[in-house]
Amino acid sequence: MFITLFLVPLVWGAISLLRAGAAHGIPVCPGYQLNTEGEDEPGPMGPGSTCMLGYSTHGGDSTGTATYDQLKYAQKVKRGEFLDRGLLYTLYGTAGMTATVIATRKRANGR
Repeated sequence: MFITLFLVPLVWGAISLLRAGAAHGIPVCPGYQLNTEGEDEPGPMGPGSTCMLGYSTHGGDSTGTATYDQLKYAQKVKRGEFLDRGLLYTLYGTAGMTATVIATRKRANGR
């Protein structure tokens, strides 16, 4: 019964590891994407593109920008965070399940 308490961190760790594996490729611009000439550019972001992260409706100006390289670096950092978290939760869940199985097996055999 106590083994199920460690199943949640184990599953969450596996999901985080899968998210780390999926965080690669072309970065996604969460705002407006502009090409090198400053024109709106649909489709995947490429080198030389700029992403307008925030937009002011009062003045029409962007409140923050990011280049392709900056978004690529942010993607790399996020992938590392998912990987660290996934490994930690997976190890915690596995160790807890193992300790629970060993403890309950000794108690059951000691009767």
